[in-house]
Amino acid sequence: MKRLAIITAAGILASPSLALAVEHNASYQGIAQIYFVFIGAVLIYGVYDSFGKTAMYVATPAILAWCYWMLPPA
Repeated sequence: MKRLAIITAAGILASPSLALAVEHNASYQGIAQIYFVFIGAVLIYGVYDSFGKTAMYVATPAILAWCYWMLPPA
């Protein structure tokens, strides 16, 4: 059990140095896509709940286009 704790602690303490060792251009586009998918789903459901199915069909393309245009550049 002690060996498992030591290996786990070493892995946790070594992980930041492994992350900093990789040199690449990181962007926020991946997490932003997830974020805007959730926002878009909530907005589309809100339109459906407030105004009905027909309004949802009309508003969905506008909401999805807004979510796409709000993404940060790659």
